[in-house]
Amino acid sequence: MVAELTSRDRWAVETMRRQRAVLGEAIVAAGRAEDPVASCRRWLAVERQAAGYERYLQPWHHPVFERVRTDIGQHVEALRGVQTRSLRQVGVVDDEVRLRARRSLGLRLAVVGKGGAGKTVLVGTMARLLARQGRQVLAVDLDTNPGLAFSLGLPLGEAGLPDEAIEQDPGANYGWQLCGEVSPDDVVYRFSTPGPDSVRFLGVGKIASLEKETAKRSVAALVQVLLGFGRPDWDVIADLEAGPTTPFERYHAFASDTLVVVGPAWASAMTARRLWPMVESQRPVVVANRVRGEPEHPGLAAAVRIPFDPCVAEAERSGLAPVDVCPGAPAVRAVAELAERLLIANLPYDRVAPRP
Repeated sequence: MVAELTSRDRWAVETMRRQRAVLGEAIVAAGRAEDPVASCRRWLAVERQAAGYERYLQPWHHPVFERVRTDIGQHVEALRGVQTRSLRQVGVVDDEVRLRARRSLGLRLAVVGKGGAGKTVLVGTMARLLARQGRQVLAVDLDTNPGLAFSLGLPLGEAGLPDEAIEQDPGANYGWQLCGEVSPDDVVYRFSTPGPDSVRFLGVGKIASLEKETAKRSVAALVQVLLGFGRPDWDVIADLEAGPTTPFERYHAFASDTLVVVGPAWASAMTARRLWPMVESQRPVVVANRVRGEPEHPGLAAAVRIPFDPCVAEAERSGLAPVDVCPGAPAVRAVAELAERLLIANLPYDRVAPRP
C-alpha cells in the first residue's frame, strides 16, 4: 500500500519541479549565447546554480521525506548531470575565454557569524563598493533585525515581499512560498528596492508583531529567489541571521563563497567553529572584524583583518552607511581589499581554509 503524500511531500515535489524549470531556462540561454565569453559565463552560472540546488536538498534526506525519497534521489542525480554537462561545456573553450568568463562572473556570497560580529556593516559596505565599480549588485537581508538597509544608506522600511509575489502553501516553510507565476528574476527586477550606487535590496521583513507575519510570509520565497536568480553578471550578497540556525537550514546554499565573520570575543569564535562544518564546501573565508590588535583566535586564521574604526562605529550608531560618512576610513579600505580579492578570477583563494 502506497502511503498518501503529505502537504510537505507535495511541496517538496513542486519545489523540485520549479528548480528543474529554472535550470531548463538557464540551459537554453547558455546554449543560445553567441559570444564565447558570455556562453562560457552562462555555463559556469548553470553549474553553480545546480550545485546550490543540490546543497539546499541535503537536509531532505531526513525520514520526514521518506515518501518522496525516490523523487529526491532522481532529482539529485539530474542536478549532478547538469553540473557535469556544464563543466563539459566550459572545458571545451580555450583558456583565455574561460579566464575572462570567470573574471566576469558575478559573486554569490553568504555572510555568517555571531550577532555583533559586524556582518551587516560588512555586507552593506561591500555591496556599495562593488556597485561603484559598475557592477550590478543585489543585497539580501535574511535577518529579521533591521540593519542592512541602514548600512546600504536606505531608510528603514518593513521590507518583505508584496502579496503578489508570494502564495500560501501548507507544506512550505511557515506556510508561504514564492508565487508560481513569479520567477526569481521577476522578484529582483520588479520588487527589489533601488539604493545608493544602484544597489538593489531585498529583505525578509522585520518582526513587528507577535505573529511575526511579515517575516514568515517572505523567508521561504526569498530563499527560493536566492537559489533561482541565475543572472551570471550580477553579484548577490546575503546577510544571514546571526548564529547557526539559518545555515543549518541551508539558507546559504546559493553561495559559492562564504564569509565567516569573527569578532574579538571568545563567543564569536565559538560560533564560527560551529558554523564551519555547515559552510566548508563553499570556500569559507574567515574575516576578523573590529580588531584592535588582538591575536587571532586559535584555528581561525583570518584572510582579512578589519580594524575597529571609531568613525564606522559612529556611523552605525547614527543609522548611516559608513561608506557615505567615512569612505576613506581604514575599515572601509579593508572591506575594499576583501572585495577585490573576491573578484580575482572569481576564485578568491586557491584552497579552502583548513577546518578549525
